[in-house]
Amino acid sequence: MRRIMRVLALTLGTLLSGCFASDRPMFSPASAIPALGDGGRYATFEVDEGKEKPSDPIVVRPGPANVYDFINEKDHATPVTFHPVAGGLLVAQVRLEGGQGYGYVVARVTGHEMVIMPAECARQDKAKMDALGVVQVNQYECRLDKVADPSAFFAGLAFSQPVSRMVRQ
Repeated sequence: MRRIMRVLALTLGTLLSGCFASDRPMFSPASAIPALGDGGRYATFEVDEGKEKPSDPIVVRPGPANVYDFINEKDHATPVTFHPVAGGLLVAQVRLEGGQGYGYVVARVTGHEMVIMPAECARQDKAKMDALGVVQVNQYECRLDKVADPSAFFAGLAFSQPVSRMVRQ
């Protein structure tokens, strides 16, 4: 699972240190929005040792039902949908390879830029997570399959400083 989440992280241009995942989609296709418009080519940037550094570019192609394909330099496509939650945030729901379920990251999109809002699983309030039905597998992974209201769950997370962004070229 760790390898799959790393692929997810690289595909979305972010370094996740605590990943949220589920076996089934937590958001309905009907709630997906066209967050990145008509897609395009995006430059990606990572914060490393306090400095922003360029990372691998990515092509984002829109498809039917507000599903985007995030395509890396090796021409591998990963389907992603965006779902609005409170506070102007979006949850990217990513179909993982090999039937491994779904991964999630929280983002803020403004104009031609998407910033990833890191919410590390291990740094959340454990009692709150338990009450919501989150199952912490280890310090790197939390499973969300028992969460009744995913929108409220993601809107209520504690976030760290952004460590990654995508800018449309």
